[in-house]
Amino acid sequence: MQETEFQVQLKKFSRILKREKQFLIKDQAEELLALVAQKEQFVPLLQNYEGEISADTRQLLRQIKVQQVENTLLTQQAIGYQKMLMAAVKANLKNPAGTYSKNAEVFDTQRTAMIDREV
Repeated sequence: MQETEFQVQLKKFSRILKREKQFLIKDQAEELLALVAQKEQFVPLLQNYEGEISADTRQLLRQIKVQQVENTLLTQQAIGYQKMLMAAVKANLKNPAGTYSKNAEVFDTQRTAMIDREV
C-alpha cells in the first residue's frame, strides 16, 4: 500500500472517531456499536502498514491519537456517571423513607423492588 492510500484510510478512520465522539457526547449507545465494527476493520491496516511515513502522515496519526484519548475520557466519564447513578439508586432502595400520619405515627412505605446483582 502506498502512503497516499494509507493517508486516505487514516482520514476515514479519523472521521469515524469524530462521529464516535458525537455519539458519546449524545449518549447514543446503539450507534456506537455500529462504529465499533467499522473501527475494527482498520486494525489490520494500522498494524501491517510498512510503507513510508511522512510528516503529513505523522500529523494524521497524532490527530487520531488525540481523538482516541478524548473518546476514551468521554467513555470513562459516562461509565463513572452510570456507576454513580446506580449507587444512588441502590442506596435509596436500602433505606426507604417512612410517611407520617395525622397522629405523628411513622408508617413504612411499600418498597419497590429492583434487581440488585453485582457482577
